[in-house]
Amino acid sequence: MKSEYFPLMRTVSILMSTGLMAVVCYLSVQVTSDILAHSADPNWLISYIAELSTEEVFLVLSAFVVLMTLGIPRQAVSFFCGVGFGPFEGGIIALLLTCMSASAAYLLVRGPFRKLIAKAVKSEVYESRFSQLRVKLVKSSFRTILMVRLFPIGSNVATNALAGAFRVPFIPFISASALGFIPQTLLFSMLGGGSRYINAVEKPIHIAGLVISVLLILSMLRFTHKDHAQ
Repeated sequence: MKSEYFPLMRTVSILMSTGLMAVVCYLSVQVTSDILAHSADPNWLISYIAELSTEEVFLVLSAFVVLMTLGIPRQAVSFFCGVGFGPFEGGIIALLLTCMSASAAYLLVRGPFRKLIAKAVKSEVYESRFSQLRVKLVKSSFRTILMVRLFPIGSNVATNALAGAFRVPFIPFISASALGFIPQTLLFSMLGGGSRYINAVEKPIHIAGLVISVLLILSMLRFTHKDHAQ
């Protein structure tokens, strides 16, 4: 009797979790629909943000975390934060939101969807594709995640899912992710903040951040070249 009861409860739990996530995702889309429709219009975004209350700002930012977890471009959120909060503060807020979404996706794969994702990754279709990546993630988690995050081409959702499925330790995962998110987050928050006044303090901070980001990319490319040479 117990052997039949637990699979049933597990199925019910998965269905309830999926239904709850669907509702949250739907509400998040509704909250941000106007913003996404005018995401390329800084003047509209400035006037829209100016009319929001503090509670509404937190609601919009929370919705962005949900949508980034599902895969909407983090660059769009960085641009929005740059417009709404300025290039420096907006960059910090966007980086925090992006890390929160990456953590949420990672924990979902390690939790409710662990068996589903693990089964898909271990299937014959994906095993050959992900075998080398699995070795790299296990052997050098921090450096591999950092490399993936630094390159502009790639899927954040896939990276989060694979890191969770391959049981990459959370601390290396989120610390490498945060560091790798910095270049594009700064760039797009600066583009968004370009419609606002950038003071004399913010400008050198952003220039320094971009220089550090470029140096990080070059150094990681050098390490990767050494690995291939060996």
